[in-house]
Amino acid sequence: MNARLYIGTVALALIFSAGCTKRFDTINQNPNQPDHVDNEQLFLPAIIKNSVRNYSYISQFGGSVIGDYYANQYNSGFDDAFTASQTEGSFLWNFFNVLKDVENYRILSHQKGDKNNEGVGLVMRCWMFQVMTDNYGDMPYSQAVQGKTSDNFQPAYDKQEDIYYALMDSLKKANSLLATGTDPINSDILMGGSALRWQEFANGLRLRLLMRMSNVTGAKVDVGAEMNAIAADPATYPLFQTHSDQAALEFLTDNGFEFPAYHNSPIGDYHLSTTLQTNLNLLNDPRIAYFAMPTPASLGTGTPVYAGVPNGIGTTETSYNGGTNNQSQEAPILMPVAGYSFSSPTAAQGILLSCAEVQFILAEGKERGLITGGSDAATYYMNGIQDQFDYDESRLALLTLPFPADITPDPAYFTQPGVAYTGTTNEKLYKIRIQRWFSMFYTGFEGWSEWRRTGVPKETVTGPSSAIPEWPRRIRYPLSEQTVNTTNYNAVLQAQGPDDLVTKLWWNK
Repeated sequence: MNARLYIGTVALALIFSAGCTKRFDTINQNPNQPDHVDNEQLFLPAIIKNSVRNYSYISQFGGSVIGDYYANQYNSGFDDAFTASQTEGSFLWNFFNVLKDVENYRILSHQKGDKNNEGVGLVMRCWMFQVMTDNYGDMPYSQAVQGKTSDNFQPAYDKQEDIYYALMDSLKKANSLLATGTDPINSDILMGGSALRWQEFANGLRLRLLMRMSNVTGAKVDVGAEMNAIAADPATYPLFQTHSDQAALEFLTDNGFEFPAYHNSPIGDYHLSTTLQTNLNLLNDPRIAYFAMPTPASLGTGTPVYAGVPNGIGTTETSYNGGTNNQSQEAPILMPVAGYSFSSPTAAQGILLSCAEVQFILAEGKERGLITGGSDAATYYMNGIQDQFDYDESRLALLTLPFPADITPDPAYFTQPGVAYTGTTNEKLYKIRIQRWFSMFYTGFEGWSEWRRTGVPKETVTGPSSAIPEWPRRIRYPLSEQTVNTTNYNAVLQAQGPDDLVTKLWWNK
């Protein structure tokens, strides 16, 4: 080969080789799959959608039974559905999958000085951890979701007490950030981009935590002082004023964005519980038409009948009260499109925290003397009842039902002995707590958590087919923790107690 031609050929090859090497990482980037995100708000819609749709689905089929709103014998035997192999997906340990994006969103917002978005990230993070720790107790928190940043895939467990204090501090910080931030929350599908509503959510969530731990001996915070600071200073600590403000995700008609069970098969084995039926009937409460369907036998008769089923009765459920034809199924707003022409993809909402729940927390705090400022207990209590009625009516109104379902309360409802704010302190507290239990329907596991704290409703007891001697107090850790995080799993058993369903949590002892 001619020497000049050879050298020229090699030189040209080296030039092309060097050029390709310098631009290799750029040329091979897929513009449709970026490896980093500069705009933190791109995280938010998926964070909200994925967490709330998952939460809402589990509210309907897990939270509703352990909260004793509905009866389902597969769940309320407290055996198969509550094994360690089932609990990761069924009791929201899988929130950790979404928390990875929450951390990216929160950290990027902080780095950019976007206070509002950082505050939103903190609130979502706190909500998810509150839900999980109230199900499981001690759990990974301070070292959680650090696999990418620190290669820690075996996080230690924090005490539930310490998690609570950390969450309350984070919620205080979130309130401050949201009060002073100026950055837009453009991709907010939960609160419509309102920093004020996120503040209200943060402060209401802190009240939930404070009330839940209000019976703890030796707490490291003054629960009353903390609650009173919120109640007495609405300018600094705004709270929901109506159900139109509350943390509730509006589902859409688009495929994949409807209420989660909309495309399910027809429901046949979830029924109104006798506990919910009994308490509604005691108060002549018309909302039974909101909570449940009329029995199949009464449909089309013009006179709807509502009949519950006890939890924990096993296979005798199918013949109870004459069989399924005489048993009420789930709420009309929760009916799937298959088999129910009136069903709606949007009538149900994904409720994280309601205005009514916040009002009932304030009412109890005032009645117990934990709160000295703000309104009187009776006002908070009546506000909570009325707002919950208004909310339930607004959702039911989205359906065109083939049976009468007017849940507007008669004025006498509020003055009857079981509702009127009269009696001893214990009697008033029971009234507040039963109304709060009504309001937490379809709100995750919150109704169950409040039963564990207060014993309300008093009718919640195990049945003859239950695998355990009492109603559950917590959920078992997922099997993956036993196999992947073995050392820390074994350590938490020494600290908290046996990994079973009747071990009580820190705030429940």
